[in-house]
Amino acid sequence: MKAVVKATRDHGVEVKDVETPNLKDNEVLVKVEAVSICGSDLHMYEGMRAYEWVATPVILGHEFAGRVVGVNNPEHEHLLDSRVIINPYVACGECANCQRGRTNLCDHGKGAMDKVPAKSLQYGFRQNGGMAEYAAIHYKNVLPIPETMPIEVAGMLEALGIGVRALERADILPGDTAVVIGPGPIGLSLIASLSSLGLKKLIVTGLSIDEERLQLANELGATDIVYADQVNDVEAISELTNGQGVDHVFETSGFHQSMVSGVRMCTKGGELLLVGISAKETVLPSNEIVRGEVTVKGVYGVTEQTLKRTIAMAASGKFPYLKLVSHVLPLEKAVEGFEVGIQKQGVKVILKP
Repeated sequence: MKAVVKATRDHGVEVKDVETPNLKDNEVLVKVEAVSICGSDLHMYEGMRAYEWVATPVILGHEFAGRVVGVNNPEHEHLLDSRVIINPYVACGECANCQRGRTNLCDHGKGAMDKVPAKSLQYGFRQNGGMAEYAAIHYKNVLPIPETMPIEVAGMLEALGIGVRALERADILPGDTAVVIGPGPIGLSLIASLSSLGLKKLIVTGLSIDEERLQLANELGATDIVYADQVNDVEAISELTNGQGVDHVFETSGFHQSMVSGVRMCTKGGELLLVGISAKETVLPSNEIVRGEVTVKGVYGVTEQTLKRTIAMAASGKFPYLKLVSHVLPLEKAVEGFEVGIQKQGVKVILKP
C-alpha cells in the first residue's frame, strides 16, 4: 500500500510502498478515506526539532477518517463497514488523569509532573498513523460517524476537536465577548465553533499577510478583524469593546508577545486560553493577572468525549467547517500538500488515498 513515511529526522517525507498492516488481537483495519495535514505534521516535515519524542520511521497522520474493513477478533465484527474517525490517544485507562477523563494528559502512570507531550498520543507519532491506504487501530480508538457527513470534514475532526477542547475549557455564556489570536487552521476552526454560541463580539487578530485567512474568518462568523501589524492590538480591542476588554481570549499563534497581549485584552475577571505552542518560554505580566483576576488556562489535544462532541457539532450542520478545506489532493501528492501548508497557501489540506 502507499503511505507517507517520515523515515529520518531530516527535512521531508517519502511517499512509498509499504506492507499493509497485520492486525493484532484488539485492532481493526481501517481503509482510510481522508486524512488531514496538521501543524505538527508540518513541523515534522521541516525537521524533528522539538519532536525528539516521535518515533522514526513512522507513517504520519493523526487526523483521519475511513471505514472498518477488517477485524481480528470476532467480538469486534459489529464494527465492520462502520464509517469512523480515529482517536490518536491510546490511554492506559488507569492513571489519575484517565480516571478523571483527561485521557489527553495520560502519562501511562509515569512523569505526571512533566509538562511534555502525553505518552498517550500515539497514532501518527509513536505508532503508524493514517497517511496511508490502510491503518491498524485499536478497536477502542475508532469512533462512528454519520454516513451523511462530508468525508473532508470527517478527515479533520480531530483538528476541529482541539478548538472544541478549548471551548470545553472556557466558561462561555451567550452575550460574552471573545478574541481569537491567530487565523491559522486551529484559530479559524475555533471561530467556526464559536460562531453559533451567541457571542456579542467575536474578534480575530492577525497580520496583513494573513489577509485571505482573515477574510475567511469573516465568512466563518468573526464580527471584527484587527491587523496586529498595523495597529496596537490591545488598544484596538479596547476601542471595539468601549474600553471593557473581552471575556475570553484564545491564543492560537504561539507567538510570545501575543500571550502578553492576550492578558491585556481581557476584561477584569476574564480568561486567557493558551492553545498555540510557543517556540520559547514567555514571561506573562503576573501583576496584571493577579490584580485583574485573569484566569490562564492551557488547552492540549482532545479526549474521547471531546471527539464525540465534535462529531455531534459537525453532524448538526450549524457550524461552517467545510469552508476550512482549501485543498483536496491524492495521497501521492502529499509533498505538494505539505508545501502548501508550509507556505500558508491554504487552511486545511486533505489527502485522499
